[in-house]
Amino acid sequence: MTARVNSPGNKSPGLLRPSFGVQINFILGLGLAILVAVGSIASRSVESLVDASRYENAAFIEMGALEGVIGALRRAESAARKYVITGGADDLSRYKAVRSLVNFSAAGLEVSSSDATQQRRLKQLQRTVAERLDRLDDLVNVRRDRGAEAAADVIRSARGEEVSLRVQILADQFRDYEVRGLTTRRAETAYSADNTSYLVFWGITFFMTLLVWAMVIIHRHQAGREAAEQALKASEAQLRLITDAVPALIAYIDRNDRLLFHNRAFEGWFGRSASELSQLTLRSLMGGAIYSKAAPHIETVLKGAAVNFDMSLGQVRGADMHLSVQLVPRRNDLGLVTGYYALATDISALKEVDRLKSEFVTTVSHELRTPLTSIRGSLGLLAAGVTGVLPDKAKELVGIAVQNCERLVRLVSDILDSEKMLSGKMELKMVPLDLIALIHRSVRENEGYADSLGVKVDLRCDAPEVHVLADTDRLVQVVTNLLSNACKFSADGGRVEVSVENAGGHVRVSVADRGPGVPRELQGRLFERFAQLDSSDARRKSGTGLGLSICHAIIERMGGTIAFAEREGGGSVFFFELPALTESAAGVNKMAQTGEGR
Repeated sequence: MTARVNSPGNKSPGLLRPSFGVQINFILGLGLAILVAVGSIASRSVESLVDASRYENAAFIEMGALEGVIGALRRAESAARKYVITGGADDLSRYKAVRSLVNFSAAGLEVSSSDATQQRRLKQLQRTVAERLDRLDDLVNVRRDRGAEAAADVIRSARGEEVSLRVQILADQFRDYEVRGLTTRRAETAYSADNTSYLVFWGITFFMTLLVWAMVIIHRHQAGREAAEQALKASEAQLRLITDAVPALIAYIDRNDRLLFHNRAFEGWFGRSASELSQLTLRSLMGGAIYSKAAPHIETVLKGAAVNFDMSLGQVRGADMHLSVQLVPRRNDLGLVTGYYALATDISALKEVDRLKSEFVTTVSHELRTPLTSIRGSLGLLAAGVTGVLPDKAKELVGIAVQNCERLVRLVSDILDSEKMLSGKMELKMVPLDLIALIHRSVRENEGYADSLGVKVDLRCDAPEVHVLADTDRLVQVVTNLLSNACKFSADGGRVEVSVENAGGHVRVSVADRGPGVPRELQGRLFERFAQLDSSDARRKSGTGLGLSICHAIIERMGGTIAFAEREGGGSVFFFELPALTESAAGVNKMAQTGEGR
């Protein structure tokens, strides 16, 4: 009996034919491998397209920037020629502005690629532009210093034109090189796109094969997804129970202003059922007048920033209603804002309490002012010796009483001023006035206080006269407050620097000191009422905490701004800006005051 040995010629169907499962797995693996290969090739093709697009965008940006430089240079040349012709100061200013733009634009030119030829050409172009600007500067200086005839001689020498021509030649060479590069890239991109189309066809073919297998996977996971959906519904129901229990108004509004979610308090506030509120827009629900108050804040939150604000709704159901509103943006997986959450709390009762508090403070302050004024007068008479010479001990006690009485009077006055500002009842007598003279006056009036603290006040002004439209007494109050604060927080032997500067149609008054500065945690609310430095030194030199708040309100009522900045090397700078009056307006006021021109 001989053994049988299988050889290549002895084919055994049972051993060589793979099973059905092996066939399916083999086809699936082969399909996946081909898809990976096609995806890799397609990815490289897409990257090539993206690189070509980036190159084209960069080329257009570079050529656009180059055109901007050339255009700005032409405007500078035109401005220089105009100045040579007119010799006017405005034309000179315009030339300087355009020249600065050329410098800025030329300095910003850069080549995104590593092409050494273009980089070398660009540096040469920048040097040539700088040379042209130098020639223009020489021309302008000759016109300014030696007159139009000398400038004409410079123009006739044509040296500047030769540089300008070199600039144009270099710019043309730069553009031509970029255009040739774009043409080459586009040809390569077209070729790559043609090859990719074939790969996409075969990729789709194998994708259809894999789709059958995907359907099996979908079937297997169907049960799991249904379970997840049930869990999600339970979670949403729990969330609904929580939000409905919150007394505040909660809602979600999408970018199209549609109301997609709200809680039960929201329904009760607006007196609408859930079905009535469904898919309503917030504008139609609130009404145009009320919506316009919230519109700026809605625009801000749709840009991606959270917003907190208070909003008055006027008379609602027979009472003044106020809401404290918080808007928070909602973002998708890509980070784009798809809508926003709104949380609103009824603060009408708090507003009413605040109103009653303000009325009470105002009433009490008014009632205190008269007896305090009388007490201060009487104590002043005693201190002056009207009733006879007081013993030293009694005189010291009376002096302490006078100081504390004056402090109480200032406190009452500040409270009344603050309440007037808040209620809008403070009237300002706006008249044109010489700000420089007012600053000099304020500095003189505060020199005694500064001397008592061992502080010197330095005043620096750029112009002899600067006129603004303001209330004289209130502006003196602002300057005095800033000066006294700077002196109060300066060390013994320190200096307070006061400056007045023109700032493009506005005049800025700055008061700088070398004191301890303002803590970071206080800077955000520095101009709020009762904001004070919480340090031992601040308490020793205490104030009402209302001064800066009153200054802020006064300057804003005058159409200006007031702000704070940290001083380099330590200290603080408080400054305010007011619109400067034109010379004609100031002249009319001066004539009216002196009686001229009648």
